[in-house]
Amino acid sequence: MRKLLGAICFSVLAFTTAVCPAADLRMQSGFTFDWWSDNRSNDARQIAVPVRVEGNAGDFSATLLTAHVDTRLNPEGRDSASLGAFVDTKLVTSYQIIDRLPIDIIIGLDFNLPTGKTNLSRRELNLIMDPDLIPIVNFGEGFNVNPTVTLAGQWGNWAAGLGFGYLWRGEYDYSAEIGVTDYSPGDIITINGEARYYVTPRLYSRLFAGHSWYGRDTVRGIDSYQEGGFTAAGAGVNYSPAEQWNIDISFRGIFREKSKFPSTTGAMDTEPYNIHGDEWVADVGVRYLVDEKTAVGSTFQGRWHSGNDYPEAASRHIGAREKYSLGVKAVRALTPHLEAGLDVRGFLKHDEKANFPQYQPERHFTGFSVALVLAGKF
Repeated sequence: MRKLLGAICFSVLAFTTAVCPAADLRMQSGFTFDWWSDNRSNDARQIAVPVRVEGNAGDFSATLLTAHVDTRLNPEGRDSASLGAFVDTKLVTSYQIIDRLPIDIIIGLDFNLPTGKTNLSRRELNLIMDPDLIPIVNFGEGFNVNPTVTLAGQWGNWAAGLGFGYLWRGEYDYSAEIGVTDYSPGDIITINGEARYYVTPRLYSRLFAGHSWYGRDTVRGIDSYQEGGFTAAGAGVNYSPAEQWNIDISFRGIFREKSKFPSTTGAMDTEPYNIHGDEWVADVGVRYLVDEKTAVGSTFQGRWHSGNDYPEAASRHIGAREKYSLGVKAVRALTPHLEAGLDVRGFLKHDEKANFPQYQPERHFTGFSVALVLAGKF
């Protein structure tokens, strides 16, 4: 069912002008700059040069993705922290079985290749920031393997898909300075589904949901933490009022379960309150094809995260958070095989007081992101 499983051209920094033509090889690179500051004179910036290579041969496809990232944090009253290094390399492979069975199938096998930076110093650990502030906060981990299976079908105006995944995460040294070596993060099992109803060829609505289960983290073979599972569910609508226009609106909720922490006896106990709050996300995207070579668009996102269940005076209390971001972007085909894109975004963010993982007073953030991309098809 190609409407749900067909080839979708994905860009890290920009979107394409139209459905990508078949190509044996696609290469993409660019430059991103992200910056934020808060009302307490803290600021940070991140510069990244991503590299993405995609190839396909018949029903088999593979994508290789890595980046060199330079991150710097300037906290008020403390020494700055910085790190420049390559992050881990992602290898994503898939095999499609399309239009040959009653349902369509994609079999995937993804790898995380540990080319990034691990064993961070105490100062470098400060660079693992809120991903709502800086896009890349994971600088490296172990060798991971992620097999996936996706099934989809179409019946009249209805289409549905169901995906399963198992992420095996390998061991690595997180930080010797804080005593976290031989760290083994828990494996993750995921299931995701989506159903679409095509009111007309230009208008469809969708419902989607998923759940993830987390295994136990261990440090030198001893249980250290178990993340609570989470459920995400939402709805959306996609409308193309004319050939040049596309509007996509969605709203989703994310609901996390209680985590487990080691007790004084060493056993893993479920926390008395939920350290996670519920999260709500609204997305609106508009795209307009100026001509066959040029596309422009805009995106808006609102995120609302409720405070967690711990009392305000408790050591694990985290207050409510909200973020609003707005972006504009454009892509231009320079030649039949080369395109360039620009993506500019800004955001406002507010965090209430938090005591975990360390005390932070109420803060207001402003930030922006600029991304340039150059992609070629061969």
